[in-house]
Amino acid sequence: MLATASKSAPPARRARAIAFVDRLRVDYAEWARRCYRIRDKHGRILPFVLNDVQRAIGDVEREELTTKGQARIMVLKARQGGVSTDQQGRALHQIWSERGFDALTLAHTKEDTEKLFGITTRAIEHFPPALLPRLGEKGTTEVSFPGRDARLYTGTAGSKRTGRGLTIKRFHGSEFAFWGDPVALLGSVTPALVPQGSIVVLETTASGFDSPAHNFWREAAARGYRAVFYPWWLCDRANYRLPLFAYDELGALTDEEQLLLTAHGLDLEQLKWRRAKIAELTRTLFLQEYAEDPESCWAAVGGMFFDAQQIKALMLAAPEPRSVELNGALQLYDAPTNERVIIGADTAEGTGGDRSTFTARTRTTWKLRATFEDPNITPREFAALLNTWGRRLAVGGTPAFLVVEKNAHGITVLRHLVDDHQYPLAAIYHRVAHDQSQREQSGRIGWATTAESKPLMLDAGRELVTAAVERVAGNPSKAALRDAFAVRRGADGRYDLNGRDMLVSEMLAWLGRSAPVGVWGTGTYR
Repeated sequence: MLATASKSAPPARRARAIAFVDRLRVDYAEWARRCYRIRDKHGRILPFVLNDVQRAIGDVEREELTTKGQARIMVLKARQGGVSTDQQGRALHQIWSERGFDALTLAHTKEDTEKLFGITTRAIEHFPPALLPRLGEKGTTEVSFPGRDARLYTGTAGSKRTGRGLTIKRFHGSEFAFWGDPVALLGSVTPALVPQGSIVVLETTASGFDSPAHNFWREAAARGYRAVFYPWWLCDRANYRLPLFAYDELGALTDEEQLLLTAHGLDLEQLKWRRAKIAELTRTLFLQEYAEDPESCWAAVGGMFFDAQQIKALMLAAPEPRSVELNGALQLYDAPTNERVIIGADTAEGTGGDRSTFTARTRTTWKLRATFEDPNITPREFAALLNTWGRRLAVGGTPAFLVVEKNAHGITVLRHLVDDHQYPLAAIYHRVAHDQSQREQSGRIGWATTAESKPLMLDAGRELVTAAVERVAGNPSKAALRDAFAVRRGADGRYDLNGRDMLVSEMLAWLGRSAPVGVWGTGTYR
């Protein structure tokens, strides 16, 4: 590989050369700086220096390889973050540094395939000659090092050759969300991956809501992928800004802009660029192309029950937990207060990614105390957890007020709460009987979601969102807001709450605020 490492070189020089190459083999950032040349936005050929997002993705790769022996990553990002350039560089570095393995990149169109391969051919043209292995015959979209039995193939998703004949150590799927059938095409590549140490990086901007790629993103963990998100202001700090000619030229900032300024550290030049880009693209397209959170970027189509702009603004202001327990399933927020607590609880039905969830809120100020979500907890275990936290969040000896949906396994949770844990009936939501002669406790306990009561839940969701926007109630949790993006009108014209479990628990807690005072507030059951 190295001319300076030839056998005729002096031993000391040869040793230094070998040590230098060995360092480049394991240090991608140093290799990129010394060997990998790119063309910048001004047409200049420059050494490749990693930006924050490229370094972050590399860190995720190393963490996954260290803990799992392989890396499976899905990157949701804004446009022009340099991720594809970096991934082409990492692929070239792999075939340069390791023998006997191949790298594969798939783009979503032939035009993009040519652009990505152009990055590689340009890098080869400007590669330090002393460090460049012997090249194989020129291929249309292939670079090979025959002496190392390694090659990098850049193709188009859906082409006949996809993955065939390759022993793939690294796979890069570019703009995964825009492939014709992303999940099936990915499945055609994975059999060619080596069993240990392989890396898959799927990177994309958002496509349509509920698209196959959107569902893949939501189910990433269950599919063995680590989902990571990078907003536009991290993707390109230098170019996503416009100079200010007067400090006050932007005038009054909107609430959303103020949140971006204070919560995410943007400056006024970045906000000026953002305003100009929204005016150029429209707000909807801007939020898809230049993502600001991992939910609103998918919400570029209609049919939402909630106002997308409101949900996005609340997402930016959503609270972060101060601590987590139970491997992250339980998240704790505001410190204890003297306000009584309401807990809304939704029990998983045991189908499709359904989760058992609860949300704990203070009754008056609606401060978030705790959230929980777990798809695997049993009804008995969920009842025990509600009992524990209902009593732990007690105020003045009065346990938290539980609003438990009784549908399906919810009634089992209620039975365990009452029979096994003796949770006070006065601290469990009971439906108000319109016929006062119907006073059977077992028939009234818990919230029943029916065709008649679902509109009440949707109204509760709209009320709590409006209250948060108007700052008269605390902000919904991020998980509930993610669910809110997914509440859309179905083919039958109705809004579906199935699978929106975190949001449902927020709605149930909100409904509990209007429970009859005599049932809860006095601590007596009637």
